Amino acid sequence: MKRKTILCVTLMLLICAGLLCGCLKKEPLEESPVEAETEKKSQEEQFDLLLDELFEEIVTSDSISLNYFLADPSAFGIAYPTPTYGEVTSPETIIRDRQENHDLYADLMGFQYDKLRPDQQVVYDILLYNLDLYELLDSADDYSYYLGAIRPLNGLQVQLPIILAEFNFYTADDIEIYLDLLQDTGRYFDELIAFERERSAKGFFLSDANSDKVIEHCESFLEDPENCFMIIVFNDRIDQYESLSADQREQLKQRNRELVLGNVLPAYETLLDAIRELRGLGANPGGLADLPDGIMFAHAYMQYHTGTNKTPEQVDDILANLMDETLTTIRDIFDSNPRLSDRYFSDSLGKMHDDTSENYLAALESAITRDFPVIGSTRYVVRNVHDSMQDHVSPAFFLTPALDRYDDNVIYINPPSITDNLSLFTTLAHEGYPGHLYQTVYYLQQHPHPLRTVLGDWGYTEGWATYAEFHSYLYAGLEKAEARLMQYSNLFDLLFITRIDLGVNALGWDTNKVASFCRQLGISDYDVAEDLYNTVTGNPLLYLPYCLGYIEIVTLLGEAQAALGSDFSLPEFHRFFLDFGPAPFPVIRTHMQNWIESQLSDRIAA
Repeated sequence: MKRKTILCVTLMLLICAGLLCGCLKKEPLEESPVEAETEKKSQEEQFDLLLDELFEEIVTSDSISLNYFLADPSAFGIAYPTPTYGEVTSPETIIRDRQENHDLYADLMGFQYDKLRPDQQVVYDILLYNLDLYELLDSADDYSYYLGAIRPLNGLQVQLPIILAEFNFYTADDIEIYLDLLQDTGRYFDELIAFERERSAKGFFLSDANSDKVIEHCESFLEDPENCFMIIVFNDRIDQYESLSADQREQLKQRNRELVLGNVLPAYETLLDAIRELRGLGANPGGLADLPDGIMFAHAYMQYHTGTNKTPEQVDDILANLMDETLTTIRDIFDSNPRLSDRYFSDSLGKMHDDTSENYLAALESAITRDFPVIGSTRYVVRNVHDSMQDHVSPAFFLTPALDRYDDNVIYINPPSITDNLSLFTTLAHEGYPGHLYQTVYYLQQHPHPLRTVLGDWGYTEGWATYAEFHSYLYAGLEKAEARLMQYSNLFDLLFITRIDLGVNALGWDTNKVASFCRQLGISDYDVAEDLYNTVTGNPLLYLPYCLGYIEIVTLLGEAQAALGSDFSLPEFHRFFLDFGPAPFPVIRTHMQNWIESQLSDRIAA
């Protein structure tokens, strides 16, 4: 029974996103189907078998997922499948996936919740809430076509070359799998194009402005074929692969060059031609909210994307109130520190000493030990985004390591997007310490069930990285007031774009509404509003996990402080949150109550 689409293992450059979920507990059944069929095995054993099965089906759904999640699949009893990029959504997969998720729901109902271990109960909560939410996202066939894989900034056409360039060569067999995978590029892109044609026929295709951004990226990637970075990077990596002879290295380089020039780049040319052809045909010029029943879909997808159970209207109120509070705080900081106002207008705030990314990361790794649990040693490298990709990718991203080799970590920095040393420092905090790298390695060092590592939650992971980024201003060597000012200024910027993202995609704002919102904040240029509108329609609800995840973490922290009073410990709260691992916030909140009670019990006992 296949259930791999319970979590769509997409080609992500950041921490993998999982289905949104919450916490539901079912009353124990008098006799479960699982018990009846397996009299000699306990509920715990059967549940672990189910999780093992789900994990295997997820990581073997495509060769990239398997390579990124596991360094040695055989140690998990998993065989290598035929190299493939996996499936693309089609009417057949929609029907199959729906049935498979119904089957999984029936299986979960066969377990008695109170007979599972606490760690299993957490996974049960996550899966069950996932499935309930999946019913909303899957309630109409067309919903599967609302979001395409081809889009500006974080679309598959942007991510794939970097993911392939970083394909792990643990053994010589991995090199062969990689080369075989390149041969699948044409087939995969043909299916992606067929999917985009169907989206266009249904009226869900990219707006002209966002189509132009995709076209621009493809043109840039194809501009200099012989110097394609997929050739350059591969050659460098093969030169460093010690177990190969000189002849083997040259043969592999030639094969890769032929496959990139003969398979990968032609696939991009085909995609480019298709986007040019579809531009203006069946386009949706607005956000998700403008699609049929789009507001309902956006609500469900927001929950899926952020790990919250709040409504868009509730989130909008939270964002509006927090924007007001943040502005008030900024004004208070200026009023209390007149000197900062002069420095602000002379552009002399937030200045840090010039240093390398590696030294900044080392400084962060040392500084965070007073506020965060210590993790075991790990390795990392920092790389710059290739010139051909710099105009089309995020300012930075972290590549998740294999769960059985989590001491190999890669952070990418996009130099044109980093404006100054403080930006570099805080970006490295987001991607490295105490952000993505730290959180990922910390959790993997707890050795959770492998399924937990692929049931990621963007609200948790991006919320944590954003929390880490804002916290890092305290480590930058700035005056306290200056650090707080920089924190709140950047928080305001995030709240600003997030509210536009929410407004356009979940509340139905049009360009004029965005322009009006901007004018209220002193931004009168209509072109700026239009550009913001295009950004959030091209990447719907992209900013919500960062901002709302951060807000949820700060809210949990406040609730723990209120409950524990003088016994509250920030490092211990961080330990609880990190130990729990990626999950939707309703699940975390429910289990945090148990943690608070244990903290209070320890206090009474002492």
